[in-house]
Amino acid sequence: MPEEPERPEPEGGDPACWLDQVCPACGRLTERTAAGRCAACGEPWD
Repeated sequence: MPEEPERPEPEGGDPACWLDQVCPACGRLTERTAAGRCAACGEPWD
C-alpha cells in the first residue's frame, strides 16, 4: 500500500486586527494611552 503524503502544518499566528496595536516607534504590541502615546516607550502615535 502506498504511503499517504505528509500534510503541511496549518499556519498560525496573531490576527491582523492587532496591527493597530503595534507601536510604529518601538514595534511592541501595546495599548495607546489616553494621551495618544505608546504605553511601552512613550512615543506619540498618529
